[in-house]
Amino acid sequence: MARRATIINRVRESAAGAVLLVDAGGTLFGQNLAALSKGQVVVEAMNAMAYDALTVGEADLLQGLKVLQERAKEAGFPLLSCNLVGAQDGKPLFSPYVVVERNGLRIGILGVSEAQLGSMWQLARVARVLDPLETVHQYLPEVQAQSDVVIVLSHMGLDVDKALAEREPGIQVIAGGKSRQLLSAAAVVGTTVIVQAGYDGEWLGRLVVTIDSQGHAVDPRVEIITLGPEVADDPGLAALVDSYKQRFPSQLQSK
Repeated sequence: MARRATIINRVRESAAGAVLLVDAGGTLFGQNLAALSKGQVVVEAMNAMAYDALTVGEADLLQGLKVLQERAKEAGFPLLSCNLVGAQDGKPLFSPYVVVERNGLRIGILGVSEAQLGSMWQLARVARVLDPLETVHQYLPEVQAQSDVVIVLSHMGLDVDKALAEREPGIQVIAGGKSRQLLSAAAVVGTTVIVQAGYDGEWLGRLVVTIDSQGHAVDPRVEIITLGPEVADDPGLAALVDSYKQRFPSQLQSK
């Protein structure tokens, strides 16, 4: 986390245009301390780095819906899923999308979860998972009406992301997860740019695009940044991580 913060701060300081920081999901419970703190330490770190959005993926629900909803209240960024709804009322359990304004540009971020969530016992009787592609299709006009650029933050996997891009040419960018692929170059379907940056937080993916006069994302440039020991720790995030040693001593000793 501390290395990630160093790169994020560097990009924000040097970028000429609007910068967004997003996560495609499956994030909150990967490590021992994250699981034992019920995802609190990850949300705290993401708050400190000023994330703009996180899509809900299967791993984020491993401790149940109630725990994830508690984390959503603590997060300074929205947890997104347009297709995870209540079992009884059919209403979204998390925000379907968010519109962020940067440098005068309105950027709509629509979150979508994988269809496989429907088989999780943790969601039995409390939630339903709507068809991902159909639900994105239903929400897109609403998001497009409020946005200059639409990003889909997807936890569906690369193959489904490509199918979505073929079906919905109005999406400029799909930032994806789940299939755990490290794409050193963007996949382009029609005019939609698709990116994915590996797994387990070992890399940080940076996508730079230009929005042309027709509203298309052009000239996509991808940089995969390895968060190895050669990247210095950000002091603020390092101090936060160190504080966990006092707050969660038994958990750290059990690793």
